[in-house]
Amino acid sequence: MKRNDWRKAIFAILFLPLLSGCWNAKEVEHMFYAHAVGIDYLDGKYNVYVQILDFSTLGKQESSGGKSETTEGAWVGKGQGNTIEAALHNLYKTSQRRIYWGHLNTVILSESVLKLGIHEGIDLLTRFNEFRYTLWIFGTRAPVKDILLASPILEASPVYSQLGDPGDAYKQSSFILPKQLYRLIAEMKEHAKTPLLPMINTVKGYWVDKKQEYSALEVEGYGLIKNGKWNGWLPRTKAKGLRWIERRTARAPLVIGSEKQPVASIIFEHPKHEIVPVVRNGKIYFNLTIRVKGNIIEIGKGASESLLKSKSEKLIREEIRQTYMEGLKQNTDVLNLLDSLYRKQLPEWQRLGQSGKVPLDGSSLQKINVKVNITNSGRTVDRFFDNSN
Repeated sequence: MKRNDWRKAIFAILFLPLLSGCWNAKEVEHMFYAHAVGIDYLDGKYNVYVQILDFSTLGKQESSGGKSETTEGAWVGKGQGNTIEAALHNLYKTSQRRIYWGHLNTVILSESVLKLGIHEGIDLLTRFNEFRYTLWIFGTRAPVKDILLASPILEASPVYSQLGDPGDAYKQSSFILPKQLYRLIAEMKEHAKTPLLPMINTVKGYWVDKKQEYSALEVEGYGLIKNGKWNGWLPRTKAKGLRWIERRTARAPLVIGSEKQPVASIIFEHPKHEIVPVVRNGKIYFNLTIRVKGNIIEIGKGASESLLKSKSEKLIREEIRQTYMEGLKQNTDVLNLLDSLYRKQLPEWQRLGQSGKVPLDGSSLQKINVKVNITNSGRTVDRFFDNSN
């Protein structure tokens, strides 16, 4: 062996012990992976529920396409304490492995936590280095444990449920916008915005198989947040107007006519809106303009495009007005009209906001101009006009 080769070998032997490598790394199968965490407050104590994924079930599902008959794909653990941190450590003492939080996907806050204030929970989530700002966040009026234990339909893992991937269903039918943690934090820091928190629940009667009826997850409305606390909520039926002023609305269905006698079914996509504040005689008024394109999915004989256009504009105006009035009943600006005043006429916003109350009433939303453009005339369906029943 040449002298240079001997030198290289000696240096390699000397420096080998100095290489740190990955001595402290944990094997992936030796850790628990938290997918969702739910926080409740009951009898003066925080209850923290952690949903742990079973990756073996997820792997079997993706390889075979079927659902396991022996496992639901997740476990739920519970800890209790005077603070959220204490509740987590109470859970750690019964955990058989280290819980890894880097894959946490969803946070659920109960109504009692929202009434108490969500700052402590958000503060903890943003301080720990394994948590991310892209978490999905929900409120709930149901028991938190029931939400975490709800089995996804046809899925063995909650990764593909509305809890783990709410954006997928929203793209098909846009009613209640899912929200990520960073968006909620941004809204809470805005002086003139009303943060809206999606509310999730379980419902029965929609999905069954030959053996049983299943509980399904449903995003049922918006929780209204004011000063970091619960200020009431809007159910889905009363929050329909919000979809017309949400730029991320992908597909918004609208049925023209009554349930017993529908005239047409139209899908509207990607609405655009503009809010113009007007100050007159010391009072603030708002003019709202909506522009939206729609495709007619079904249409009855004799229903003209101009008729459907005018009826659609009327229904959209009514939905927006109803949602606005429901917000006023809870002293809340759910349409975030005041945010446009804050951005366009800051001195007026400062003057009107000195009292600390929402300076709005039924007449403040003065005009709602809706401009509908029908781009596809759809197909005619005779049954819309079948009065034999």
